[in-house]
Amino acid sequence: MSIVPLFGIVFGVVSIGASIHDIIVGQRLRRHGIRVPGVVVGLRRAGRNGVYYPTLQFQTVQGSVVKTESDLGLKPSPVRPGQQVMVVYAPERPQHVRLDGAGGTGVIHGVLFLVVGAVALVVSLVFAVSSWL
Repeated sequence: MSIVPLFGIVFGVVSIGASIHDIIVGQRLRRHGIRVPGVVVGLRRAGRNGVYYPTLQFQTVQGSVVKTESDLGLKPSPVRPGQQVMVVYAPERPQHVRLDGAGGTGVIHGVLFLVVGAVALVVSLVFAVSSWL
């Protein structure tokens, strides 16, 4: 078997797994998370591809001030430092926070990468099977 379909199969499986994780976490936050106003206090650019991870500060419903980085990076960044935003956080773990809204919780991001991963997996599998025959 050539290295190209093997890479595509691995890429597809990893993308699908990561996508499912993003979708599950995003859906859990959408259903059970607590929404509060917050502010973007920073942006971290990761890697050469320019994915931005916002650092968010907000006050929990219990009154604690939390400053933490979102685990979901976006490109391009939909927010800027100093911008007021709505955030959604896990009540049992306030450091787990994402921007509120369709794109911020990771559901759309997860579905997009799920489709990309599935296409890569199917194309690679078809290529691998055709090379065996």
